[in-house]
Amino acid sequence: MDINTSLLSTVVECDSALNNLNEEKTQVERRLRNLGESLESRSATTVEVTEGIASVQAVIAGYEAALQVMTDEKAKRDLELKVEREETKLKALQNRQASYNAVSVLQNQVDYSQLEVQIPVLEEAIAAVEARKAGL
Repeated sequence: MDINTSLLSTVVECDSALNNLNEEKTQVERRLRNLGESLESRSATTVEVTEGIASVQAVIAGYEAALQVMTDEKAKRDLELKVEREETKLKALQNRQASYNAVSVLQNQVDYSQLEVQIPVLEEAIAAVEARKAGL
């Protein structure tokens, strides 16, 4: 859509429009920067959580296999406590996975792309208003 600056009839209107557009551009750039940083962090955390879950599940499986062959009751109880601790870790990681997963990363990527395309539109509008102002 073309930007119609002919509606702006005074330098004051142009200045007001420029202030609004520049403020909006600054906000979009800030949101874009923050989302970009968040996206990097979220991607890394998603990988860490996924790997952490696999690791804890492997530890639990190893402990449970050891429990099957143990005969010493004290050592068995100690290992059962370790299994409980690892299961608690696993539940915590699974809860984190609800926030840090591939779907949430994809949603952030879409948000980032939507913001990214706004910058050239705002720059074009700013240039058009500046040209109109110069012509008044």
